[in-house]
Amino acid sequence: MKRSYFSIWVSIFIAFTIVPDLPAQDAGEQVILQMLQKEQPYHTVTPEQFEQLGWDLPDGGATVKALADAAPGSAFDPRKLEGMPAEKLGYRAKWHEIRYQVYGLDWDIPGLHLVPNQPLPGMPTIVFINGGASNWYEFFVDPLNRPGISQYLAQKIPVMIVTIPGNYRHGGWTENDDYSKRVPGYVLDRDIGADELKIRNAVYTFRVISDGVKALLEKTTTGPVAIVGHSTGGEIQFILKDSSLKDRIQGLSLGWGTGGPAGLAVMKQFRGARSADDYLDVWEIKARPSDDYAGNYMGPLNPVWDPNKTRLEVAEHWQGLERRRKPDFKQPLQDIEHNSADNLRDHLANQIRQALDKNEFDVNPDEVIADLFTTMKSPITGYKKMIWTTARLDGGHWNADPAKARELQIADEFREKNPGIPIRVLVFDLPMTHYGHVEKPRQLAGGLLAALKWLNQP
Repeated sequence: MKRSYFSIWVSIFIAFTIVPDLPAQDAGEQVILQMLQKEQPYHTVTPEQFEQLGWDLPDGGATVKALADAAPGSAFDPRKLEGMPAEKLGYRAKWHEIRYQVYGLDWDIPGLHLVPNQPLPGMPTIVFINGGASNWYEFFVDPLNRPGISQYLAQKIPVMIVTIPGNYRHGGWTENDDYSKRVPGYVLDRDIGADELKIRNAVYTFRVISDGVKALLEKTTTGPVAIVGHSTGGEIQFILKDSSLKDRIQGLSLGWGTGGPAGLAVMKQFRGARSADDYLDVWEIKARPSDDYAGNYMGPLNPVWDPNKTRLEVAEHWQGLERRRKPDFKQPLQDIEHNSADNLRDHLANQIRQALDKNEFDVNPDEVIADLFTTMKSPITGYKKMIWTTARLDGGHWNADPAKARELQIADEFREKNPGIPIRVLVFDLPMTHYGHVEKPRQLAGGLLAALKWLNQP
C-alpha cells in the first residue's frame, strides 16, 4: 500500500507531538491505541511508526543465545532456562509437560511459561500456539538464536508458548534425509514404535490438540488469557472460545497471522474444493521441505536474507539452521480439518477404520470419527471484541488490494455475525511476512502489546 510523503510526515508528527513526553517506543504504542479508537475497515501502521515499537532486554538476549549456541543443532533444553538468573532475562521461566488422555491414549503437551519481573498491571497472559510444522522455539529465538518475540513480550506481560502434541522432542530430530521418517514426540518419555505411530497419526484430530491446550492452560496458568494461534494453530482459540476456559478468554480475540475458523464462509471460499487426492493417507506424515518456505513465507527481512542468492538457497539456509529443533512435518488430518474439507468425511472415516482395525490400544474409531471437523463447529457469535494483526507481505492473510485480503473479509464476516462489537484489522505496512515474529520480533512485540492493550480496554 502506497502512502504519500504528507501522510507519512503526519504520522511522525502525531507520534512525537501528541505524546511528546513519552519515549519513542511508548509514543508509537499510543499512536496505535489512538488509531484503534476509530471504527474503520482496517488500520495501517507505517514503517516509521513500526520502527518506534519495542524495547530492550536486560542482557540483549546474550544469556539465552549462549545456551542455544552451545547445543547440538541449537536444540537446547528448555528446562535449563529455569535456572537462569531472572535479572538477566527480565522474566522467570518455567517449562511444563502436561500428560492427558484422548481416545484412551496418553499425550504430552509442552509449554514454556514466562513471567515478567515487572509485569504491567491487569494484563492477560498471551498464549502463542505454533503452526502445523513448527514449535515453541520459533517464538522464543530466531534462526540465529537471537531474542524472539516472546522474550520481548515477557518483559511486560506473562507469556505461555505452547507446542502442539508431537511437535517437540528433547534434543530434537536427527533424521534429515527424509523428514517423513521423523517420529513425532507424542509422549516425551519414550520412543514410539511403527504400529503405535500409525494409530496416533490416524487419530490426530483437532480435539487432540485443543484438549491439550486446555489442559495445559488450566493446570499452569491463572487469570485471563489471550490465545494467539499462528497459522494452522489459529483454529484453537475459536474452538476453545466457549470451553471451560470461556470466563478466562472473556469473548476477546487476538490474532497474528491467525485467519479465521474453518467453518467461516470466507475460509471455505479461500480454500476451495478439496479432494482425497490432495492429501496423504491419515496414518502418514507430510514432510515440509525447504522449498515450501521459498515463497510467501520469506522476504527481505528474514534474518538470513541474501539478495545474491536465490529464494530457494535462502530458504535452505534458514531451514537448515532450524533442522534439528524444528519438526518440519504435519499430520494429514491437521491439513484436512484446517482446510474446511468436510466433504472428505466419509473418506476419512473409512481410512480411520482401516488404521484402527483390531488395534491393540482399543481406540474406538467411532469416537474419533465423531470428533472430525471440530474446526467447522467453532462458535462465531458471542464475541465482545476482536482484532487481527497482519503484515504487507503475509500473502495468505493480506493483499495489495485490501478488498481481497483474507483478514479483512474474515473481520467483515464476524462483524456481520456480531453486530455492534468493536472489530479491528491492524496491518503493519512493511515488507514483513507470515514469519514476522522471526523477522522483526522486537517491533512486532510492541505492536502486539498495543493491540492487546486495546483489546483489554473496557
